[in-house]
Amino acid sequence: MLLNTNLSPSFTIQYIAVVFYFLSTRIFKLFCPLLLTALYIQCCLVLSMLIKQCTNELRISTHSSNKQNAFRSFLRYYGFCHELFLFTEAALSLQIFWLLSSHFTIIFILISTFFNFYGFSVSILDVEHSIFSVIQGISFFAVIFYASQVESEDRKLRYEVKDFAFRLKLLTETKECSETLLDFVNSRCRLVLTASGVIQFTKSLLLTSAGFLVTYNLLVLQLNPPQ
Repeated sequence: MLLNTNLSPSFTIQYIAVVFYFLSTRIFKLFCPLLLTALYIQCCLVLSMLIKQCTNELRISTHSSNKQNAFRSFLRYYGFCHELFLFTEAALSLQIFWLLSSHFTIIFILISTFFNFYGFSVSILDVEHSIFSVIQGISFFAVIFYASQVESEDRKLRYEVKDFAFRLKLLTETKECSETLLDFVNSRCRLVLTASGVIQFTKSLLLTSAGFLVTYNLLVLQLNPPQ
């Protein structure tokens, strides 16, 4: 038996309203944070790759016969990395702060639920919310890890700069370039991504966050065991 395809206008409006409600309350709410996370991680990967490439070029330049050209090339390349870093901070720093705050809350609820601190059912236990909550929990640590890579690569780069500046200082014709190089790098802020200036993304933050979540919940479990 064929279904009647002549739908009434009221049914069509109701159908559109249901679809719009689903998109606005489910997909928009759940997927937008994940899309922002993916965008920020991609920016971190690009920054880390550029800084690492800059470091490799500097290492190659130490064995180059024309160190002055290598010096000028580094100034342009690192200047571009610095500008990209400032743009990322200005565009996404505040959004990442609220995103991580949300992710941290979700992780806290997940761990508390795992230890059975609550005797009542919460929405986090629903299948739909459970899946996305786990993904958001992973996203929290992924953001910190990839953002801390930028600081790690910049630290390695500054070490190579000092080594390269020392080699330039050994030659009379490039001695002035050595001082200029150090002054240039020292005049630039360290490339440490932050969440609205409140949180600095370093490797230690990753361990501190994980340690705090586990330690706090284990302490609560010991002091107030679930009934």
